[in-house]
Amino acid sequence: MTVSVVQTAQPALRTELPRIAQRWPRPSDLVPLLYYAVVAAVLVFAAYPAWRVALLALPAAAQQLETWILARHDPEACVKACVNADPARWARRAVRHQLGFFVATGVAVAATGAIASPLLVTVITSYLAALIMAGDRRETRMLLGATGLGVCVLAVLPRAFTGPELSRPLHATLVVLSVLGVGALLAPLHSATRRMREDLARAREEMASEALARARCLEQIGTKVAHELKNPLTAVKALVQLGVRNPSEAPSHERLQVVEKEVARIQEILAGYLSFTRPLQEVRPERTELRPLVADALLALSARADQASVQLSSQGDATVEADPRRIKEAILNLVANAIEATPPGGEVVVEVRSLGDHAEIAVRDKGRGMPAETVKRLGTPFFSTREEGTGLGVVLARSVVAQHGGSLRYDSEPGRGTTATVTLPARPPSRCRDAARAAR
Repeated sequence: MTVSVVQTAQPALRTELPRIAQRWPRPSDLVPLLYYAVVAAVLVFAAYPAWRVALLALPAAAQQLETWILARHDPEACVKACVNADPARWARRAVRHQLGFFVATGVAVAATGAIASPLLVTVITSYLAALIMAGDRRETRMLLGATGLGVCVLAVLPRAFTGPELSRPLHATLVVLSVLGVGALLAPLHSATRRMREDLARAREEMASEALARARCLEQIGTKVAHELKNPLTAVKALVQLGVRNPSEAPSHERLQVVEKEVARIQEILAGYLSFTRPLQEVRPERTELRPLVADALLALSARADQASVQLSSQGDATVEADPRRIKEAILNLVANAIEATPPGGEVVVEVRSLGDHAEIAVRDKGRGMPAETVKRLGTPFFSTREEGTGLGVVLARSVVAQHGGSLRYDSEPGRGTTATVTLPARPPSRCRDAARAAR
């Protein structure tokens, strides 16, 4: 799935990235330079040493370099990292690019008063920038720790390294400018990152729409093929059954019985597939008592249970608003699977319980059970623990339960059996009721 997503995204990326790469410089990218220029002008007005004022060029240059790198290179890395589900690599890259600005800012702050510098608030800008680009990750937390350590270092610098003190009015003015400057420093980065996220969201939406359209097309084709195969298979099965009953075909009876069995299996697969592909609109909730529904399902499977020497029983009752036809289909599939998993002489018990705003249907068997890895894969089409199984029964049951706003959970332990628990709300979600009204 990841490979197909990347392949689908690549054309959109190739079209979009050249446009992203030409975004620097823009007026908003140059706003931070205005901040540093104003701060430098205030310091010159305060007769601050010229070489100390000149050090402001370091963070200004580092910030513009970071903006240029982000515009020229990192959009592609960001989008590809997100598409390839590799956010850690992008986080490391984002933090690495902020380290230069962090060091340059630290030097400028140290030269303008250290812990008493009016520019001290800008030290945290690198962490905030990394947080915007990469989110709260280990790498950004490490940068926050480095910021805290840097502030501690500034606090212990000797007075000879920190420069002269500013008057209170000038200090207050520069503090206000610095707070505004943090916003000016982060604005271009935030804007570029927002656009990259919008581009990524747009690419994902296009991929999702394309995948959904392809899935619907394949579903329609599969449904049509399944319908077209039903009639020929019925004719083949009828002819095979005639051959089995014909004494003159006695030498071929054994092989014909194998053919009949395989045809019946194909019909079962097609029936399961067609049930699985039924749309949501076919769910028609009504007040349904689960006890007689379970009894009907057990009666329908009694012949199969007798053949497997498995005893069927049920207990409990509950009332829900559900489509009785679809719920019965789900119960039939779950009980049929339980019969297949139960050894001769075993028992399958269906327990129904009312739990206030929802009801539970638990199908328990004393079969061979399943390990946790197998339980996780249940519900995957064409995955089955039986050699001749298709796995569509569980898929169908889970689909039906989900359409009613419920859930299907499996609890199993090797050697001790399996319990399939269906949880249904007493009243279905509004979307199910709306679909039912539309279907009528």
